[in-house]
Parts: sequence; C-alpha cells; structure tokens
Amino acid sequence: MTINNQSASTLSNLVHRFLCAGALGLFLCACEAPLNLEQVAEETDRKLHRYDMLQAAAHSGDRVAVVSSIGAVVTSEDSGATWQRQELPGRPSLIDVTACRSGEFFALDSERRVWRQDATSGDWGAVAVDTPENTLSIHCAPNGRVWVSASFGTLYWSDLSLSGWTEFSLYEDLQFTEVRFVDDNIGFALGEFGTVIATRDGGDNWETLEPIPNEFYPMAADFLDANSGWVGGLDGIIWHTADGGNSWQRQETVTNAPIYNIHANGHGVFAVGGSAKLVELVGDSWQTFEGGPKVLAFMRGLDTLANGSLLVAGGGGTLAVIPLGDRESSSEG
Repeated sequence: MTINNQSASTLSNLVHRFLCAGALGLFLCACEAPLNLEQVAEETDRKLHRYDMLQAAAHSGDRVAVVSSIGAVVTSEDSGATWQRQELPGRPSLIDVTACRSGEFFALDSERRVWRQDATSGDWGAVAVDTPENTLSIHCAPNGRVWVSASFGTLYWSDLSLSGWTEFSLYEDLQFTEVRFVDDNIGFALGEFGTVIATRDGGDNWETLEPIPNEFYPMAADFLDANSGWVGGLDGIIWHTADGGNSWQRQETVTNAPIYNIHANGHGVFAVGGSAKLVELVGDSWQTFEGGPKVLAFMRGLDTLANGSLLVAGGGGTLAVIPLGDRESSSEG
C-alpha cells in the first residue's frame, strides 16, 4: 500500500489525537499543554524534600545537623527554629552523624568515608577509612576520639584531624552496630549475636561482656551512664542493663515496629522506629509518645536539643522539633 504525503499527514494527526484523547485523565499530553515548573522550583527551594530520607541527627549547643541518604545535610543554628540545606559533593549516602565537644560535626556515608565540617567555612570534606569492611555507625567520644563501627568485629578511631585510623578487631564474622561512650574512659560497643564489649580506658583496651540474650541484633543503643543502657531491634524489642552491660532484662513495649534509634539523657529515654513510632520509657515499660508527628514514614533521627526540645527525623523529609514541656510539636516536612 502506498501512502502519499497528504495521507501521511492526515494519518499522523489522527494518531496524535487518539493518543492524547486516550491518555486523558491519566497523563498530560505534552503537545497540548506547556510544562509548569512552578511546583518544581518550589520543591527545590524547600529546606527538606519529600524524597529526603533523614537518617540521623546530632547537636552541639544550639547548632543541629541532620543527614539524608541522598547527600544532604540540613542544619540549624538556633535549636531547630530555622533550617538551612547543603548538598554534599557527589551526593553521598549519609547514614549517621555525631557531634564532638569541640563543636565539630562528623558524618559517615555508605562508602566508608567520614565527612568533617570545617568550623570556619562550614564546608564539608571527606576522609576515607582505609578498610574493606562495611562501616555502620559513627560516634564522637567525650575524649575527642571519633569512632566508626564496622563488620568483621572491627572498630576504628581517629582524633579530630582524621589524619589516621587505629583499628581494634575481634576478628569474628559479626557487625558492630553501635559505639557509645558515657565519659572520657567508659564506653561500650554492641553488635551482632548480642555481642557487648566495654572499655574503661578510653578505648585502648576492650573486654567482652555477657551477650544480650537470644543472639539479639542491636539496631539502636544508648547509655545514660556507666550502668544504665538500652538496646533495641526488630519487633519493637528493647533490652535494658542496670549493671554496665553485665546482664540484660527485656522491657515491655507497645510496638512491634523495629527500633532504629534510642536516646537517653536527663530529659528522659526515647526511641523511634518503623511506622513513625515514637515511644518513651515510663517506669519500666515503654509507652506511646503522644506528641509525635502524624506521618506514615519511618523515624531514624533522634536527639534532645540544647533548649530541651526533642528532635525526630525520618522518611519523606519528616523533621519535627517537639517542646517536651507542653508536648506541642513544630515541624517542617
């Protein structure tokens, strides 16, 4: 069959109209309407985006830093009243952040790099941890050592310059998921199969303690002091120690959602996890915290700010600052 130019033009127009009409209600036919970029520009100007997956938060004085898995750091200089956004070069997948007594922030990405914020310029620069192991968390101890937990039962530490890393390893096939120091000398590292080790000399030497029961995998941990600590994991399970990790007792909880973060200080003990669950310790059991954000996303970031407010952060760009006095929340995201 031969199609001349006029027939081809008519056929093209009929096909074009059919496709546009068929897409009505499902798609916007690009040939019939101009592209509206106003909503794109509005989203770009926001300090938080719906696609931000906020992973962790830390503060030093009134300064706060929250990190996203898409390479953004959202910071505040006034305990969460206002926020600024900064995209790091290469948009690394940031998984954790910590603040040191010096006022410096350090963040860990999924590519075994530690990012340090320059105190003068505010810019961030990366230093690689020379290891084949997977790195999982970062913690700045009061004595100024920056600790990174890793797989194969390994811990690394450096001073604030990040000029070199010292390794400690159990040489076992397990992951250390958390490191927490309560003062210059006493610290704990927790990991797979309920592994608990402790140091009393700032991390120069470590001793193995009795494991958490049932080969528990700690996805979150924090210590209030040298004796009292909590670990959380799957199915909303939380264990508590009152004797510095020598024994653990399971505490009653009101959630079956996984626990992703625990934070303990003088304002209370709080935990966040899947399904936007925010709980607090009341007596010896965990109860729902009524002032949390009403969202469907997970929660991972958790910190108590200098002004006494509770900060929670998670998926969908969710970031809430909750005054603990009246439990009324102010949030962005």
